[in-house]
Formats: sequence, structure tokens, C-alpha cells
Amino acid sequence: MFLKIDEELTLKVLEQEDAPALFALTDGSRHYLREWLPWVDGTKQIESTESFIQFCQNQQASNNGFQTGIWFNGEIAGCIGYHAIDWSNQKTSIGYWLGENYQGNGIMTKSCKTLVEYAFNELDLNRWKSDVVLAI
Repeated sequence: MFLKIDEELTLKVLEQEDAPALFALTDGSRHYLREWLPWVDGTKQIESTESFIQFCQNQQASNNGFQTGIWFNGEIAGCIGYHAIDWSNQKTSIGYWLGENYQGNGIMTKSCKTLVEYAFNELDLNRWKSDVVLAI
């Protein structure tokens, strides 16, 4: 999967060959990311990133969402993807993070917009699905 957003920005499904660059980005933004992402402190070796990428590949193969690398000017800047997809209710949620040095470029705004549009237009997920059950 490959989604070109504009000349600078592309979303691409993660592959094992991305592990060194993704680990370096995580490691270089560790102090910044740990405030919001509890998994950061457990990612101490490249093998953790390789395992994450394998999880992502399994997730996509089982048609239960996907994770992409966010590529900005040819460099990996972060990740964005769907958490598990609830196909029976046609809904999902989006998870994302961006390396500290890539903040302030509109990267995440454009990436989120792209995945929201993809969910509605390509995956035919609902714009609104209430989880509230009313008892009368």
C-alpha cells in the first residue's frame, strides 16, 4: 500500500527494510515520545521494531487494519494507521506519532485527513456509528 499525499509526503505500509530507519527515529525522539506512548521505553533494540513491523504485516494480511510509515521528503517521519477494524459495525480508530524534528510541517494533519478519507471512500466505513444502546 502506497498513498502519495503531495510532493513531500507519502504513506507506505511498513516493511522489514524500514526497521533501521524507524528504530533510529524512535530512539532519537525517545524523550519526546515517551510522554504519550508507553511502548517507547520498551523499544530498546532494533528487534523490537522488527517485531512491530511483523505485527503490522500480520494485521494487514488478516484484513484488520494497517500501519504505514509517514515519509516526508524521502525520510521516515513517523507512523500512522488504523487500529483493529470492526467490520460488522464499519468503524475503526486511527493511531499515530511523529518524530520531534518533524513537528510543525502539517504532516500529521495531512496524514490523518488522508486516512479518514480512505476509510470512508475505499473501505466503506461509516462516518457515524453510535455505540449507545437505549433501553426503553
